[in-house]
Amino acid sequence: MDNYKDKVTMNVILLAGKILLSSGAEVSRVEDTMRRIAICMGYYNSQGYVINVFINFSLSEEHDTRILRIDKNSTNLLKIFQVNNISRKLTGNQLSIEEAFEALKNIDRSNLSIPLWKKVIAAGIISLSFLYLQGGTWSDAITTIIAGAIGFLIVEYMQSKSLTMFIPEFVGSFILGTTVIFGSELFQVNQSFGPAMIASVMPIVPGVLITTAIQDLFSRHMLMFTAKFLEALVIAFAIGSGIAIAYLIF
Repeated sequence: MDNYKDKVTMNVILLAGKILLSSGAEVSRVEDTMRRIAICMGYYNSQGYVINVFINFSLSEEHDTRILRIDKNSTNLLKIFQVNNISRKLTGNQLSIEEAFEALKNIDRSNLSIPLWKKVIAAGIISLSFLYLQGGTWSDAITTIIAGAIGFLIVEYMQSKSLTMFIPEFVGSFILGTTVIFGSELFQVNQSFGPAMIASVMPIVPGVLITTAIQDLFSRHMLMFTAKFLEALVIAFAIGSGIAIAYLIF
């Protein structure tokens, strides 16, 4: 791959795919974005294959195949939106390939995540909203907000330390469950804490992972569907185990 156009196009394609995949985009979106960029640059016979840990792509049969490993997957819808926007501008001839490469590098380097304290507040509000849907009472509100915010804070903090997968959800759900149990005893004697428990756990449920797994299933990416679905299943098991142990102890 000695041609300058080949190199910069491949760099743009792999970087766009890396950002999308590491930000939680479904495989069909990643492959479609890479294919569209290749077609835009005149490579009509490109081949690519994506799973959750690496990207394999070649511009054509005459070009070398490059593999890029993905070390960490998270959820960042803002980065997905920005990469999609750059891809649309590039295919619409509103950006040059060099400008697209610089923009993608800025996205990759930047920290576009929302501050943790804002996420924690949002988690508390989300828990309160689910409490209403579960038919909870106002006596559950304080417990639900505190438990939902604390559980989400613990999970996010432990994940930022790159601990073993599923352990953050287990610890977070255990402390969340303990908070709900003690809160129910403090604010509502002899009443069920089921609605508060369900509402509090919602912010740490892997909803995006389940959604993208179903999208991969519809796109016939059976390997990715299986991997994501099993990951979501184990996370759900970890959450349930943490709550169950808290219930058994307290």
